[in-house]
Amino acid sequence: MNNILRNVLMRRSTLQFDARPIPDEMMMEILEEGKLLSNASSNQEWHFTVLQNRGLIRRFHELYARLVEEKGGDTARVSMHLVSEIPVLVIISGRTEEKLVEDAAHMVFGSMMLVAEKSDIGACWLSTAAATFQTAEGDKLLSQLNIPSGYTPLCIGAFGHKRPPATPPRVLSSEDNIVTIIK
Repeated sequence: MNNILRNVLMRRSTLQFDARPIPDEMMMEILEEGKLLSNASSNQEWHFTVLQNRGLIRRFHELYARLVEEKGGDTARVSMHLVSEIPVLVIISGRTEEKLVEDAAHMVFGSMMLVAEKSDIGACWLSTAAATFQTAEGDKLLSQLNIPSGYTPLCIGAFGHKRPPATPPRVLSSEDNIVTIIK
């Protein structure tokens, strides 16, 4: 099996990271892949914010956890082990007037996760995290991130060295009955 296919089939979201920093050259390789991908309009007007500052990551975690809790979501996904202890948060911002830009930002992050897997770096997409910046407190945090005017955070994800889970994730097999065909 070639490496790309293996990465696609075997990649799983990492929910626990260890404290080791990601080497700059490895992080740049992950970012370069994202920068090369176009969005649905082929305008490639992304801005990537790489957040490694522990204080800002913790502040983001507090706001994100509160948002998820208010919406009645699963607070385990925003536990201290997931967001506040990660080495890197990547925020992909784009121009919202572009067609399908949010979907495209998520596809870019998905490709970045595959590049990270190639280097055995874990990643986790934080599906509702961009809404964190749509609050008054989130807007204050956003002002500290130097995102260019006209750009909006669309997709946020975590990167870091994987810490093995207590129980291995279940992997689907070809034996699983998950397809229905109706003709």
